[in-house]
Amino acid sequence: MSETGSARNLEDQRVLAGLLRFVREAATDGHSLPGEVELADRIGCSRKQVRDALASLEQQGVVLRRQGAATEVDPVAMRMGVRFEDQLEYSVLLRQLGYESGVEVLSVSDTALPSDVAGLLMRSPGAPAARVVKRWRADGAVAMLAFGTVPLPDEPGDVDLGDSIYASIAALWGEAIAWEVATPSAEALSEADAELFEHPVGTPVLTLDIVGIGMSGRRLFHARELHDPAIASYSIMRTVRPPQVFSTARYQF
Repeated sequence: MSETGSARNLEDQRVLAGLLRFVREAATDGHSLPGEVELADRIGCSRKQVRDALASLEQQGVVLRRQGAATEVDPVAMRMGVRFEDQLEYSVLLRQLGYESGVEVLSVSDTALPSDVAGLLMRSPGAPAARVVKRWRADGAVAMLAFGTVPLPDEPGDVDLGDSIYASIAALWGEAIAWEVATPSAEALSEADAELFEHPVGTPVLTLDIVGIGMSGRRLFHARELHDPAIASYSIMRTVRPPQVFSTARYQF
C-alpha cells in the first residue's frame, strides 16, 4: 500500500472510531445519533467521511437510516460486536468498539505449574512455566486484566513473553493456537485484583477461564481474564430449534 493509501486508511479508521463513540453512547442512552453536520464537526472530519462511515455501519446493521429521519442505533446489533464465539486480540476488539486502546505488561516471571492449571493443560504439576500479567485500557480506564500461564519447553530460547500470547506460543512451541475453550463466570474483585483493576474491592466483573489449544491438540496456555462489562459486554448467538412435540404414540402402556 502506498503512503497516501496508508494515510487515508488510518484517517478512515480514526473517523470510524470517533463515530463509534457516538454510536455507543446512543445505544446506552437510547437516543438517536446527532446529524451528519454535528458529527463531522465533533469528530473533526468532512461530512462525506461521516456519511461513508455511517454507510459502513448501516451495512452491518448497527445503525438504521431513513430519509428525513434521525439515524437510530440498534442496541442488539451493537451487542453482537463482542461475541463469545469470536476471538480477537483484545486491543483490536476495543478499537472496533470505538475506544482508544492500550495494553500494559505488568509482570513476566518464571513459575511452576500449579496443580489446578497443570490438570487443565494435561501436564505435570510443578513443570516450568511463565506467568504473564497484562492490563488493557479503553479510553484510559481499565477494561481487562489477564493472568496467563504458559508452559515452557526444555529450551524456550529468547522469546518475548510480553508480546501477544499467540505470537509467544508460536515462537515457543512452533504451532499456532487453533481453539480456545472459554468458560465465563462472574466474581467480585478481591483486594489484590481491585488494586490492579483500579476499581473498589467487591466490584463485580466478568471472568473468562481460558485454555488455548494448538493445531496438534496440545494445550498450550491457560488464562484467567477479568473484564469490566460496562466497557465490553459479551453476547452469544443461539439457534432456536423447533419445539419437540411430545406424543404418547411412541410409548406402550
